Amino acid sequence: DLITVLSSMGVFMDGYVLSIFSTAEIFLKSDFLDKTILLSIGASSIFIGMFAGSLIFGNLSDSDGRKKVFTYDLAFSAIFLILSGLSTNFLSFVLFQILAGTGIGADYPISSSIQAEFTPRKIRGRYLVFNIFSWSLGSIFFYIISIPIYLYTGPDAWRYMYISGAFIPVVALVLRKRMTESPYYLMASGHYGEAQDVVRQFGEEAGIKNIRAPSVSEERKSLAELRKYLPLIFFTSVAWFSYDVSSYGIWNYTPSIFIGSSNSYLAGVIGTLLEEVPVIAGTILCLLLIDSVGRRKLEYTGFMLAGISLFLYSIYSMHFTSSFALLFAAFAMMHFFHNIGPTNITYLYPSEVFPTNMRGTGTGIATASSRIGAIMGVFIFPIIVSSLSLSYGLLFFAIFEFIGFAVTLKFAPETKGTSLK
Repeated sequence: DLITVLSSMGVFMDGYVLSIFSTAEIFLKSDFLDKTILLSIGASSIFIGMFAGSLIFGNLSDSDGRKKVFTYDLAFSAIFLILSGLSTNFLSFVLFQILAGTGIGADYPISSSIQAEFTPRKIRGRYLVFNIFSWSLGSIFFYIISIPIYLYTGPDAWRYMYISGAFIPVVALVLRKRMTESPYYLMASGHYGEAQDVVRQFGEEAGIKNIRAPSVSEERKSLAELRKYLPLIFFTSVAWFSYDVSSYGIWNYTPSIFIGSSNSYLAGVIGTLLEEVPVIAGTILCLLLIDSVGRRKLEYTGFMLAGISLFLYSIYSMHFTSSFALLFAAFAMMHFFHNIGPTNITYLYPSEVFPTNMRGTGTGIATASSRIGAIMGVFIFPIIVSSLSLSYGLLFFAIFEFIGFAVTLKFAPETKGTSLK
């Protein structure tokens, strides 16, 4: 349980911090994001840092261990979140957001690897789903906190919102120092005695005697092995990329869309919070089915139904006047179907399909690809909306849902109940 809490903290922080811009942009538009292109760059900047962090530190976790990076990565983000809140111009804001994103991006491949490596295979799916559900918990927590921040600080609310994100890394730093290194990493790096000590400790806490350290592939990470896993790198990267284009593209602008429709900050934020109801419902269904139905079927079904939801709303709204209720319903259906499948499983797959000696690297590549998708979604969406309409923006996202569906249907393996390598 402690491992689950520790590995979920980075994802919780991701949900909290990435939700900040969705409301902060309302105030930043009157400060230094007063043009569409500046808004797109500002929204994309934290994802650029996450792209770099996931690639660099995912690879480092395979060579130097999980614990070292895992302990300190979020503290790095805390510094630059505070500086983001103190920004006085466009360039400083973008720079600090990129640097803040580096630490959050570093945490993604490591936290999922740690969760997978410490969890029994029969329940691994459920724990990894809960891990990524922490993103929604972080987002909900932020939106609730944002209301009093807005009411008491007015136009400077965005500054306090960013500064508030620094409290999570402080808690993570204190708690993560108590964590042991992953037994899978210890075995893969030849530290067999230490691995057995870690496994024995966890076995005693669980009341299990004579438990042995896991068997892992001792093949060294090499270019030849990386080529061998190219089909899985392609699948995990493209599926997660496709999901993040639409997911972050929509989520990043949901509050401003709702605020524009209702002409009320509070109504927009409350409407965004209510979108978490289908998120929770979809996640519960995924938790119930993940270790019985399996990963593959849930992921391609979720992609397909989310794509149909966005496509039908886009076509309807191009020809008929749409209401706020219908827009809310279209987003709600997308979130529900996402959380049955791709929200959780695009995050889960990389930690299960790659062997221990390249789990951090493979997951880092998939995470980096997803951040490219997020950058594309949040950058292009406001440009499409300002030059065409919201309907065309959502149709753009529907295309990527169908790409995710096709790639999963064609390339995804089934990993339920399988042992990590």
